Amino acid sequence: MLSMSGYGKGVAELDGRVVSIELKSVNHRFLDLAIKMPRVFNCLEERVRTQLKSRVARGRVDVYIGISESEESALSVKLNKPAIEGFLQLAKDISTDYGVVNDIKVSDLFKMKDVFIDIDVTPDAEVIWLLIQSALNIAISNLVTMRKSEGERICANINQKLDNINASVVEIEKYAPMQIDAYKTKLLARVTEALNDVAVDEAKLLNEVVFYADKVSTDEEFVRLYAHIDHFREIMKEDTAFGRSLDFIIQEMNREANTIGSKCSDLSVSNHVLSMKTEIEKLREQIQNIE
Repeated sequence: MLSMSGYGKGVAELDGRVVSIELKSVNHRFLDLAIKMPRVFNCLEERVRTQLKSRVARGRVDVYIGISESEESALSVKLNKPAIEGFLQLAKDISTDYGVVNDIKVSDLFKMKDVFIDIDVTPDAEVIWLLIQSALNIAISNLVTMRKSEGERICANINQKLDNINASVVEIEKYAPMQIDAYKTKLLARVTEALNDVAVDEAKLLNEVVFYADKVSTDEEFVRLYAHIDHFREIMKEDTAFGRSLDFIIQEMNREANTIGSKCSDLSVSNHVLSMKTEIEKLREQIQNIE
């Protein structure tokens, strides 16, 4: 079981260039990727998405990609040494031939044309992709590790809640036969009181009790609830993203709990039903953060 909340960071370095990637994820119904990276490398965004989709199934994931370079690799100009040597030789010749002071300084060279040559330091996209790919793999692994750790805690909590729901169902199931007997006793008392000394028609009384028993029967609901609990536990063992499947089962469990609550009116049973529905609602909140 993986949580959808997590954080992961990865760094890769090559030839003075460093790529740093941070991933921050929260729960979301689907996979929603928000990628922020230097605009010059936007051509690589689809590759980043593909790599993330291969290992992350659900969640809102914010991706921050930073690229930095060493001072040497970031230098965008280089010296035009032949031009500098030519300027210096001309200055020396002028000083010798015309008897003037050769006062050229370094700062003067910066003002001269063609002393510096612009060079393209924009790294090749494929080179950067190798760095991004490496850093992204590390970041995703760290993100998944954190999601797994959180998922283990959620799993333990969910199993406890499933045990609580199962216990409530068992208690309610014990009351089902007692509810019929209680209704029969109450009905007989009311009929006897209303008829005074007139004999009670046992057949009609029995028919009424049978009709009531069929009306309030919760056997099917109990069977389905137990099946949903077992199915819930089985799905949690799968090695896939199953959060949405669990959400569907929660809806079915809540439907059965509501039906049982409407059929069982006794206060003691109502308390168990309320407890069961409370645990189901807590389950719903938990699985909202499951991948």
